[in-house]
Amino acid sequence: MSEETQQPASKQDASVGSAPPTAVSTKKIEANRRNAQHSTGPKTAEGKAKTAQNAIKHGIFVKQLLQRAPAEFAAEMETFAQEMRDYYQPVGKLEEILVDKIVVEHMRYARILAVDQYEVGRPNAFWWPAVDRVACYATSANRALSRAMEDLERIQNARKARESAAAANSADTEQQPSGEGRG
Repeated sequence: MSEETQQPASKQDASVGSAPPTAVSTKKIEANRRNAQHSTGPKTAEGKAKTAQNAIKHGIFVKQLLQRAPAEFAAEMETFAQEMRDYYQPVGKLEEILVDKIVVEHMRYARILAVDQYEVGRPNAFWWPAVDRVACYATSANRALSRAMEDLERIQNARKARESAAAANSADTEQQPSGEGRG
């Protein structure tokens, strides 16, 4: 095998059972390395601060949903969170995390729908790519919400089944078989 088409062993091992590996020339690897030197991200504090906001450009993907949120929104979220805790009655940290995820994904979905209403209300709305992007965000948030609800219900059903089995075993050991006759 020539040097131009040779691949590291780790690449070859990773491709076992899949499509045949594609050879990458040494020239292409070197060109990629040179190009990478030109795109190393922001250098200034201002540039870094600006790119840190990329994920929340649309007000949809925020790491902490309540950060910079209006008091009315925060109060609405707290009310909804308490309603979800009352409904699901989580037991343990994992169930609590999933209830929190349901709350966050629900509120994110509500915010996306508000953006959707704005975008669709614009003149010639469907000529703008934002409508498609908002639809993608809505689909993603809806899937995440559904997945969190399904996961929580599956985990709670498994926990309840274990508790029922343990209770049944406990009841069986408490009852002692009476092998003695009465009379």
